[in-house]
Amino acid sequence: MERMGSEIIIVPFIFGTMAFIAWVAFNGWQRRQQVRLLTEFNSRLLERIGSVKDFSEFLQTDGGAKFIDRVTAGGTPPDIRMTILHAVQTGLVLLALGAGLLLLAWILRAQYPFGDSEVFTIMGIIALSLGVGFLLSGGASYRLASGMQRRTDG
Repeated sequence: MERMGSEIIIVPFIFGTMAFIAWVAFNGWQRRQQVRLLTEFNSRLLERIGSVKDFSEFLQTDGGAKFIDRVTAGGTPPDIRMTILHAVQTGLVLLALGAGLLLLAWILRAQYPFGDSEVFTIMGIIALSLGVGFLLSGGASYRLASGMQRRTDG
């Protein structure tokens, strides 16, 4: 038996999936372009260095140290503050999404008592749970980072 209103879930899910696939493809293409440009730059820079002495002098500069860091270690580690900020932002967005879905489920249940509002309730609870998890993760990361900073300062 087909349930009425299942297109309310299916259609946005299909469009959301297509948007996610497009975002992943664009993000991958953008990263590939960045890596290609960085590789070309590094190759040209190494071609311009004529001797070992020139290379040694180059490594003594700040630019040379950054260059070696990029080539050998893959760049600098991510800023912990930005990582925490992204976790908190994601948590707040998921909390808002979960609250909106629960509100929608409550409204639908009031208007259509025999309808299928359980889907929105379930999705809302999942989104709320993920939001709380991201916020807790951000808070724990902040506390750990603050403790590590105090130990290195003191």
